Amino acid sequence: MEIKINTVITLDTDEKYMVLNETMYQENRYFLVMGMDEEKQIIESNVAILKEIKKENECYVEKVSDSKLIIELTNRLKSQLNEKEE
Repeated sequence: MEIKINTVITLDTDEKYMVLNETMYQENRYFLVMGMDEEKQIIESNVAILKEIKKENECYVEKVSDSKLIIELTNRLKSQLNEKEE
């Protein structure tokens, strides 16, 4: 399954996220996501960055936990949003 902006993804832990934006960094694809509750309402305090992992024609994601990488990706994602608004 191809992950796209404005789609809902569900992790193995049953956490649901709405994909808000994506970026490429060092040949990897990352997604800015916001959590959702059982009624599919956005939880604004639950923001994460997920890294796409492709294995054997399957697509997986994992949460980014490296603080330096999160800062770099956040800056990239913010600048992309600012470019879209202009």
